[in-house]
Amino acid sequence: MPPSMYPETGPGPLRPADARRAVEEAIAAARERDRQLREEIVQLARERVAVAEDVAAAHAEAADGRTLAGRALVQADEAAKAGQRAAAATGRDVARVFAMRWRDARTRAEAGERRLAAIDDTRRRAEAGLAANAGALDAAAAAHLATLSGRKANKLQAEVDATVSEVDAPAAEIALEAEAAARAERAAGDGAPEADIEPVPDEDLEDEVDLESVDPLLDELRSELGLAGSAEPAEPADQAREGAGPKPAASRGPGSGRGRGGAAPDSRGKAPARR
Repeated sequence: MPPSMYPETGPGPLRPADARRAVEEAIAAARERDRQLREEIVQLARERVAVAEDVAAAHAEAADGRTLAGRALVQADEAAKAGQRAAAATGRDVARVFAMRWRDARTRAEAGERRLAAIDDTRRRAEAGLAANAGALDAAAAAHLATLSGRKANKLQAEVDATVSEVDAPAAEIALEAEAAARAERAAGDGAPEADIEPVPDEDLEDEVDLESVDPLLDELRSELGLAGSAEPAEPADQAREGAGPKPAASRGPGSGRGRGGAAPDSRGKAPARR
C-alpha cells in the first residue's frame, strides 16, 4: 500500500480541510498505483508471449537435433559394421555436433520455462495488488470521511466509490488483449520462413568445440536406438588376412616342390615331360 495513503493524523483528529486533502491524496495515490500495476501486467503479458514462443522454438530445435543425432549414429554404426573406419568416425562427429545443438536447445527451453513460471508468479502478485489497492483506498477514505459532513463529504464519498470501482476492475481482459496484440505483432514481423536445419559439412566439424562433452548424451540415445555400445568399426576379414601376411607353406625339405601338373621334379631338378 503506498505511503501516501497514510496521511499523518497527528495527535488528534484531522481538521476538515486536512481530512479532505488526505482523502484526495489517497484517491490520487490509488489511481497511480493502479496505473503502475496495470502497465506491469501488460508488459508481463507481452513478455510471456515472446518467451513462450522462444520455448516452443527451442523444444522444436532440440527435437530436430535429437533426430539428426540419431540418424548420424545409425549411419556411423552401419559404417562401422562395414569396416569403413573413416565414415564411421565422421558419423560419430556429426552425431556429436547435432547432440550439442540438441543439448543447448534443451537448456534454452528449460531456462525459458523457468522464466515463464517467474512471469506468472509476478503477474499473480500484480493482480493481487490491484485488489489490495482498492481495499487500501476504502480504508483510507473511511478513516477520514467520518470527520466530514454535508455536501463536500458526499462529493468525496462519490469520488472514492467511483475510484474504487475503477481500480477494482479485473486485469484479466487487459492481459488477454496484450497477449493477442503481442502475438499479432510477432506474426506480422515474422514473414520469412524458418530455414531448415542443414547437415553439417565435414570441413566444419573441426570448428566445433568440446565435442566429447555430449558423449554421455549420445550413449543414452544409442542405447534407446538399440545400437552397439561403440561405433568403432570391426576389421573386415580380408583386411585381417592382409594384415597377417601370406600363410607360410609347410616345410617339405629339399626337393619337395612339384612342377607343373603336380609331378615331382627328377634328380636334375627338372619336371618330367608331360605325356
